Amino acid sequence: MKILLTGGAGFLGSHLSERLLEEDNHVICMDNLITGREDNIAHLVGNPNFQFIKHDVSKYIILKEKIDYVMHFASPASPIDYLEHPIKTLKVGALGTHNTLGVAKKFGAKFILASTSEVYGDPLVNPQPETYWGNVNPIGPRGCFSDDTDILTDNGWKRFYDLTGNDRVATLGAKKRIEYHKPTEIIKQRYDGELIRFINKKVDLLVTPNHKMFLKRRSKKEFELIEAFRSVRWERSEMMKSGNWKGKEEKWFHLPRVANAKSKQQERIQMDVWLEFFGYFITDGCTYLRHRSQKVNGKKYSTKVFTVLISQSKKNQIKRDKIKKCLEKLGFNFYEENAQFKILSKQLYSYLKKFGKAKQKYVPQEYLSFSKRQIRILFDAMMLGDGSADCRKYYSSSKYLLNAMQEILLKLGMAGTLYMNDKQKGTYAVFILTDKGKDFLTPKYPKRIIEHYNGYVWCVNVPNHIIYVRRNGKALWCGNCYDEAKRFAEAITLAYHRTHHVDAKIVRIFNTYGERMRHRDGRVVPNFVDQALKGEDITVYGDGSQTRSFCYVSDLVDGIVRLMKSNLNEPVNIGNPLEMSVLEFAKRIIEITGSKSKIVYEELPVNDPKVRRPDIRLAKEKLGWEPKVSLEEGLKRTISWFKENY
Repeated sequence: MKILLTGGAGFLGSHLSERLLEEDNHVICMDNLITGREDNIAHLVGNPNFQFIKHDVSKYIILKEKIDYVMHFASPASPIDYLEHPIKTLKVGALGTHNTLGVAKKFGAKFILASTSEVYGDPLVNPQPETYWGNVNPIGPRGCFSDDTDILTDNGWKRFYDLTGNDRVATLGAKKRIEYHKPTEIIKQRYDGELIRFINKKVDLLVTPNHKMFLKRRSKKEFELIEAFRSVRWERSEMMKSGNWKGKEEKWFHLPRVANAKSKQQERIQMDVWLEFFGYFITDGCTYLRHRSQKVNGKKYSTKVFTVLISQSKKNQIKRDKIKKCLEKLGFNFYEENAQFKILSKQLYSYLKKFGKAKQKYVPQEYLSFSKRQIRILFDAMMLGDGSADCRKYYSSSKYLLNAMQEILLKLGMAGTLYMNDKQKGTYAVFILTDKGKDFLTPKYPKRIIEHYNGYVWCVNVPNHIIYVRRNGKALWCGNCYDEAKRFAEAITLAYHRTHHVDAKIVRIFNTYGERMRHRDGRVVPNFVDQALKGEDITVYGDGSQTRSFCYVSDLVDGIVRLMKSNLNEPVNIGNPLEMSVLEFAKRIIEITGSKSKIVYEELPVNDPKVRRPDIRLAKEKLGWEPKVSLEEGLKRTISWFKENY
C-alpha cells in the first residue's frame, strides 16, 4: 500500500512510519518541520519504501502517483507549540485537513484523521465515550480581542473587562438591524503568542488568529464571517461600519419640578423640542449659580440667580435664529445678551447642572434609545454647536460626548472615528463617515500584521455572533468567536465522508508518551522527566488533583493501524484508561528516576481540564484493541531514551 503520512517527522508520526514500513507499505512522509525533526526519521531515509517531502500541508498538495491511504497527522501538539504558532496550528487543522481530504477524494484513498481528546474540553463525563459532545469553551484561548478593545452596550462603550451579565451588547441582526442582547458568556483568557492586527485609517483591531472577521469579499454579494488567519484578499474585502436602527418614539419629556421656584415651571415638554434644546445646551451651554445682594428699605437681602446659558456668535444669524425658535417653543422666559441666550429658571438649572462642565458633559443613555428620527434632531442640534462647517467633524473636549456621538452616528446609518488629539482644534474630534463618500461605510481592510502579545484576551458569545467593537477610536462590526481547529477538522472530515463518500476515519488520541518526545515541550511526561533528570523542582499546576491517563506510543500506533484497516467511519478513542492524578504521576516519575527533585505548585492554566480518561469500549469491541505496555515499563523506556539523548 502507498500511504501519504503528514506530520511524519514528528514524535508520533515517526513511530507510525516505522510500523507502516514494517508491514511493507510505501510511506510518503510529508512534514514542514515546524515541530517535527529530521533526526526522528534519519534512520528511515535509506529505506527504499520511505520518501520524505518537506511541504506545508496548509498549501496545495500535488501528488501524481496513486495513493491508497492518506493519514493526516500534521499539527503542533504541545501547548507551547500551538501558543507559539497559533496561525499555523489553525491552518493545518482547517486548510491542511481540507487539502489532504482533497488528495483522498482524488485517488479514492482511505482517510485517517488524527484528532485529539481535547475535543471533549473539560468533560463533565468520566470516562469520555465517543458519543459525548464535550464541555468546550468554543473560543478557547485563541478566539478573542486584545485587552484594549471596547464593545458597545446599552450602557455605552465599555472595555470588555468592565462588562457584566446585566449589560446588553450591540449586535447585528437580519437586514443590518441593530439589536441588543445579553451575552451568554463573557470570555477572559490568558494568551501568549501571535495576534493579527488590522490597521489603517478606518480600522485598528488586534485579534487572535481564528477570530471571525465580518467582511464582504470582492467576488461575493453578502457579508460573511471569516477567520482572521484565512488567505483572503483582505485589501479587496470590505468591512461594515453602519447599521439600521429603529428605536422608540417618545412624545413628552417630563422635567422634574423643584421646590421654592419663583419662575414658571414646566410639567412636560414635547420631546422633539427638548432634544433640540438639549443638543444646543450640551455643546454650547452651561449652568451657573450667582448670588446677588441688594438692599430694600435698609435691609440687606441675598438672592440666588439660577442661570442657564447657551452661547452663539452674533456673526452667524442663521444659527441664532434656530436656537431662538427652539427656545420660544421650550416655554421658559429667555432673553438675548451679547453672544448668548440666558434663561433664568431654577427648575431648568436643577436638571441641567448634573451634566457638568465642558470635559464632563454627556448625553443620557436613554436618549440614544429613541427613534432614528428623534436621534437625528439631537444630532443636528449638536452639530450646529460643535460641528465643522462641512459637517464632517464633531469637536468636543468631553470624551463622553464623543462616545455618544459615535453611537448616534451608528444609529443614524453613519459611522464615526475618534481622533483623540486633533491638531486643528487642539481638542478631541469624531470624523464622520457617511454613505456619500466613496467606501466610507464599507472601507477596505488593510494587509494583516503579525504581532506578539502577552496578556489577557476577551470576547463574548451572543446569539447573532456579530458585535460592534472599537480599538483606538475606530469602530466596526466584527464576529465574536470560532471553534478549535480539531473540532473543525472532524466536522469537515465527516462532511467529506457523507458528501463525497470518502472512506474517512477519525482517531481521538489521548495523552501519549514515549521516545523522541522533545524535552519541555509543554506536555506532562517530557516536562516531568526532564526536570527530574536534572534534579530541578517538578512543576505541578493547580493542586495536582486533575487526572490524566497515559498511553505508551507503541500501543497507540497499534490502535491507529487497526483503525486504518477497519470499516469504521466514526470517531474512535485510542488511549489508556488507567487514570491517575497529575500529583501522583509526578511522584511516580521521581520514584522511577531516583531523583531528589521537589514538587512545586503554580497557577492552573486557563481551561485546563479536570479529568481526562478515555472510554475504549468501542476500540475493544470493533478493533480488538487495548493497551498492553504498563505505565512503569513505558516510563522506564522513555526515561532511558531521555538519558541517552539529552
